[in-house]
Amino acid sequence: MAVFDDIFRAFGEHKITTAEFSVLAIVADNPGINQADLALSLGVERPRMVPIINRLEESGLASRLVDGQDGRTRRIHLTRQGEKLLEILKARFAEHQARMLKRLRAGTPDGILSDLWKLAGR
Repeated sequence: MAVFDDIFRAFGEHKITTAEFSVLAIVADNPGINQADLALSLGVERPRMVPIINRLEESGLASRLVDGQDGRTRRIHLTRQGEKLLEILKARFAEHQARMLKRLRAGTPDGILSDLWKLAGR
């Protein structure tokens, strides 16, 4: 809960959720990704993507364009506003990660992840 609370404060006035941030980041790295592949990359069901993409589109951060070869498919792209906001959020997320690592007093992010996987029994 402390992690999510800190992210919420870091993203503050932008009112972006961690799920929306994740979608922005994946779309930025994969311009034109379709909803099915986006859901797959996040490990969620396709229908869960619809409200997130709707919110991003309504906020002017992303757009859905019809695929030229398959009119049923929509390709997701960031708008310029979405690209600019993502850069701000990435910087704030990096600061958030640094704060969390400092609280844990651990060596590296990889070391922490390794320890967390051990706790999960994997």
